[in-house]
Amino acid sequence: MLKAWFNAFCFSLLMLVAIATKAATLPQQAKLHYVDNHGVPVNMDFSQQNNHYRIDVSLNFIFYHLNFVSTGTVSGNTLTPLSYVDTRQGKPYAYAVFNQQTVQFGKNNADAQHVQVDGPVYDMFALGWQLGVNEGQLAKNTYLTNGKKIYPLKDISFIGQQPLSINNQLTNISLYRLNRGDDVVEYAFAPSLNGIPVRISYMDNGKIYTLHLKSGLIDGKAIKTL
Repeated sequence: MLKAWFNAFCFSLLMLVAIATKAATLPQQAKLHYVDNHGVPVNMDFSQQNNHYRIDVSLNFIFYHLNFVSTGTVSGNTLTPLSYVDTRQGKPYAYAVFNQQTVQFGKNNADAQHVQVDGPVYDMFALGWQLGVNEGQLAKNTYLTNGKKIYPLKDISFIGQQPLSINNQLTNISLYRLNRGDDVVEYAFAPSLNGIPVRISYMDNGKIYTLHLKSGLIDGKAIKTL
């Protein structure tokens, strides 16, 4: 009897450890709905198929229209960007094309620039997914681009955790901060939601934008936050 109880206890303990240490995984498809700090709705679609991913972020409000598209390959939990396009008011604004250790980037009304890098380069949204699924860990010599500049990421700080109400239940989110030149970008992830970005805060042209996740679908299952 004691041996059977001990074996059952050990099995339960192993199951708890396995659940606690289960790594986050990228979804096949996610349709997420955010609201920025100005009350403007923002949609982010993530999808992967045939070892390729696409992130499509759109903001449409009266006469203000932005669209950001990131594409690349995916292997396990590693995203390898191939291109990034920033479109504003329906016109190309900035872009980046990644080819192994060379990045071509720039505003579309300016001459293209070429930079040699010694590590992966992400746009802000692809970086958010990569950070979340790898619990804040990035490869050495990681870079960030907005299509206009390339920024080496030297300091990524874990700020801590705080509760967030998701489906009327308090869920911990993990907060991270990084420097992008003289600006600061902050990400928040929900480990219980496989590390998807639940909040993104960044600066663009001197203005701070903060996206708060409100609702969405992850592999066909509905989520609601805040």
